[in-house]
Amino acid sequence: MKENIQVARSKEWITNALIKLLKKNPFRKISIEDITKEAGVTRPTFYRNFESKEDILINQGRKIYEKLMLDLELDLKEGRDTYSSIKKIVLVFNDYADLFKILLENKQEYLIMQSFEVEISNILKIIFGVEKEDRYKIKFYEGALFSIAVEWLKNSQKESVDELSEIIYNLIYM
Repeated sequence: MKENIQVARSKEWITNALIKLLKKNPFRKISIEDITKEAGVTRPTFYRNFESKEDILINQGRKIYEKLMLDLELDLKEGRDTYSSIKKIVLVFNDYADLFKILLENKQEYLIMQSFEVEISNILKIIFGVEKEDRYKIKFYEGALFSIAVEWLKNSQKESVDELSEIIYNLIYM
């Protein structure tokens, strides 16, 4: 079911407000009141859309990964190789690097991971043919991909998207 335009707009304003506030303030010091004031919405509007400020970031992560899933499914239909799919994951971390770095600075990387976990089994099934039932293999790839991406972000993305994609590909297929 498609989201009502006003609901979508309110969610976007609230998300943007939190991200703007995170650029200036530590996560733990940002209140719901700060977010609603910055977003220009009421407290009830906030709670109609989100349960907490963490929920805002988890929701944003889910939106990012839903788009990634659509891209990966298209890759699968078009018969693209594993390297292309790995590169798409790296591109997500590159495209949203500012947001992810803010979360890392605020020691909130678990929110990235929490969003990642929601879709990881679907992503891995598409890229590597890992079945949902193979939970150890899923956790292995999940942890590896996430840890490498976080290290890359912490290291100021010194390698290009192509270089990092190749590193990951080589680590998986060595």
